Amino acid sequence: MLISQFPDKEVFCQLAEQKNVIPVCAETLADTETPVSLLKKIYKNSENVFLLESVEGGERWARYSFLSASARSHIRVYREVVEVQENGSTRQIPHKGDPLSVLRELMRRYNPAQIQGLPRFWGGMVGYLAYETVSFFEAIPNRLPESEPIAHFIIPDELLIFDNIRHTLFCVAIAFTDDEQDAAVSFRKAKARVKCLLEKIEQDAPEKQQSENSGEFQLTPLYDSEMYREAVKITKDYIRAGDIIQSVISQPFVCDPAPDLWSLYRAQRFINPSPYLFFLKLGNTALVGSSPETMVRLENRIATLRPIAGTRPRGKNEQEDRSFANELLQDEKERAEHLMLVDLGRNDLGRVAEVGTVQVTDLMIVERYSHVMHLVSNICCDLKPEYDAWDLLRATFPAGTLSGAPKVRAMEIIAELEKEPRGPYGGAVGYVSFHGNMDLAITIRTACVQEKRLTVRAGAGIVADSDPERERVETENKAKAIQKALKLVGDKNDFND
Repeated sequence: MLISQFPDKEVFCQLAEQKNVIPVCAETLADTETPVSLLKKIYKNSENVFLLESVEGGERWARYSFLSASARSHIRVYREVVEVQENGSTRQIPHKGDPLSVLRELMRRYNPAQIQGLPRFWGGMVGYLAYETVSFFEAIPNRLPESEPIAHFIIPDELLIFDNIRHTLFCVAIAFTDDEQDAAVSFRKAKARVKCLLEKIEQDAPEKQQSENSGEFQLTPLYDSEMYREAVKITKDYIRAGDIIQSVISQPFVCDPAPDLWSLYRAQRFINPSPYLFFLKLGNTALVGSSPETMVRLENRIATLRPIAGTRPRGKNEQEDRSFANELLQDEKERAEHLMLVDLGRNDLGRVAEVGTVQVTDLMIVERYSHVMHLVSNICCDLKPEYDAWDLLRATFPAGTLSGAPKVRAMEIIAELEKEPRGPYGGAVGYVSFHGNMDLAITIRTACVQEKRLTVRAGAGIVADSDPERERVETENKAKAIQKALKLVGDKNDFND
């Protein structure tokens, strides 16, 4: 049931006189659909697909979900070049150690229209940055294979935006008017793509495929328990020597072969609803995640960090849950670690903030998730006029909650003690919009699938009085939500659709 279409041809042509990126939209009633059912209808084994969703505070669905299975451009960052694939051609741009400047220039080509009635995001770059992106900012080794992108983004040319409150759907075809000499032709082609999207979502869902999700899918630590405990002990030696105050040491868990990715996402969003839920498939890499933590957000030039540090398991009942929460709030070790990371976040934002605008708006509140509860704070600032999203990313990446303090020395110790590159873990996933806004999650609680092998990393913040075994158990607790999703997929042979 069509509600509205906008802009019309006349308004589009007026906009095209000054703007070169214009969304053409139709809003339709979608009260019989979900974001999951919609993506299933447009997916069809696309190599470029994403679904971004959110559950605020771990308890209620955020208003909008964003999904697409159509990419205009692929942008991959390698050690020496940024590779851009678009319009059937590939070019490589040397970045001279500063790929963010190249990404900035690529986005500056786009002059987007402002369209009333659309949500905050309707187009831009969507993708991820591996933890090893930091090698461009600091003298931290990049141990990723040379053939593996350090960051990978797409620019979608079509988007579905699901309104979880009104149960309506925006079908968006993005017109890049520089592709056509005549604005009217550009409008007509975009409108035809909107019509095609509407036809796809009106179709019945594809028939159910025979499930391959039988048997047991088990996460197994890649290294034995003693190796992790030894890494904790060495980290504590560095702390006693005065090198660092804290470092986050992680370990990988693997499942080989991986289950069906779409089934895994469905299970994970059910079991572990989080502020950042994402299904992202870009070429040979897929990320299926439910991250509780913002890496960095920029909206209307207000920058936000939301550090999470301090963990307890969920209780078996409400009384035990309250007891664990009180214990967490009164734990001096957890409070000290959290306050240190709040200070680190304030310092990171201070590098790009207007003087006097950095403030902590929430301090050490308890947020509950499916398997754990965390201490959470909120830090924000006004961005200086001369800085943009890419400067903000450089100033804050990677998150202190995934590295440590002092950040650079902590990352050097991570590189020494962790035997494999982190890849997406500890990096960021999300979007940078055409309008310069940005919303990136820290890539944690995430399954990374490459070559049918699933890897999950989980870490713990090591401080002076850390108990090695307790920290090891914390990493296992953080991986439990994905293990539970794997169990659900494996136990239910009819779960896959």
